[in-house]
Amino acid sequence: MISVKRKLFLIDLIDVFLAEEYKPKQTKKKLIIYHYSRVPGQNLFKEITYQINLENDENEFFQRMSKKSRSKLRRAKKEPYEVIVKDNPTDEDLKEFRQFYNKFARYKKIHNINKFRFNRLKLLRNKGVLVFTKLQNTNQEALCYQIRMIDKEMVLSLYGCTASWIRNRSDLKQQIRYANRYLLWENLIMFKKRGYKIYDFGGITNNKDINRFKEDFGFDNVEAYHGFDTESLIGKILIRLHQRKNIYLFA
Repeated sequence: MISVKRKLFLIDLIDVFLAEEYKPKQTKKKLIIYHYSRVPGQNLFKEITYQINLENDENEFFQRMSKKSRSKLRRAKKEPYEVIVKDNPTDEDLKEFRQFYNKFARYKKIHNINKFRFNRLKLLRNKGVLVFTKLQNTNQEALCYQIRMIDKEMVLSLYGCTASWIRNRSDLKQQIRYANRYLLWENLIMFKKRGYKIYDFGGITNNKDINRFKEDFGFDNVEAYHGFDTESLIGKILIRLHQRKNIYLFA
């Protein structure tokens, strides 16, 4: 389990990732947000997440993929890619990633990395559990980023993005097309070599193409649990606001 804490409106706001136990009825001065809990809880809801067993060998990873995905990965390996890995990204690295991701988010019409989420990334980095991976071409043009969190034997995907908003560069078209697939493969092999056992690629989304990509890559459906726990009046108000349509505060 990994947790990070900060103050918000006079209460302790605590993010808890990959909890192995659930402790309800916290004090009135806490709002706890559970992400990918491994156990159910009274105030948590079940979600399907995608995982792959890193104890399998590399050839088994490859064979679990759909025929179409295997073909695209072979094609991706022909591109002029360079992978950069940072186990302790600097503030400048994270700012670079955030700027890139928010362009991707605007293009995909999804939530961006606001100040709240950015500060949470820095807190996770300060705990030494954040791994920054970047894919660029030989001209040092960034094509894809993936941010992962590590905990004991598990790797959890937090963010991933590609330069899909770039439409006027025919020379980058194929490089961008295969970037995410290639970087994901390199992540799997890297974390396997580091001795991690489970790679969690995140839950089912509202985008069928994203879900299909995960399934075609050979990931299995596994149950995880998310939710909030608080006895604080302020915390309950914040949860109510968060759950209202078009208000997305801190998930």
